Amino acid sequence: MTRADVLEGPRITLRAPTLDDAEPLFAIASDPEVSRFMSWRPHRNVGETQRVITEVLNAGGETTRLIELRDDGAVAGAIGWRRPQPHVIDFGYYLGRQWWGQGFMSEAVALLLDGAQRDPAVYRVSAYCHVDNAASARVLARSGLSLEGRLQRYTLLPNISSEPQDCLLFAKAVK
Repeated sequence: MTRADVLEGPRITLRAPTLDDAEPLFAIASDPEVSRFMSWRPHRNVGETQRVITEVLNAGGETTRLIELRDDGAVAGAIGWRRPQPHVIDFGYYLGRQWWGQGFMSEAVALLLDGAQRDPAVYRVSAYCHVDNAASARVLARSGLSLEGRLQRYTLLPNISSEPQDCLLFAKAVK
């Protein structure tokens, strides 16, 4: 998968963010429930979201795509990935609360997995979620990733604690 990819599904499009997306992305990223299991704190203002779009997203080897609804063009969330090794894609995501439980994230993950399968260099995809994030664990399992184990004290999630948290690792061989 390349950084230029735009991926289209039946109900969503995955596309690169622009500064024009700052307001709708802020509405999602400022929600404490959305950011609860994320490695970042809720955004305080639109300026912070603008800074993240220009300085963080799609920088340092990471690729981020917004999840845009095809029927009305609404920005519903984001999905991002990085390649810690040339043959591995690690990914993560978040979705605005009003779109929870409607299958949009499952569709986004399916698009990412399809892109990974078409990339001849990629052999494995993986993602992790906090042990209490049952919704995310269900998305990963339904998407065909297998639970590989519990990572003890794996990552900092500042909205939960200042101490590293246990996470569940899901992965799938794509070739």
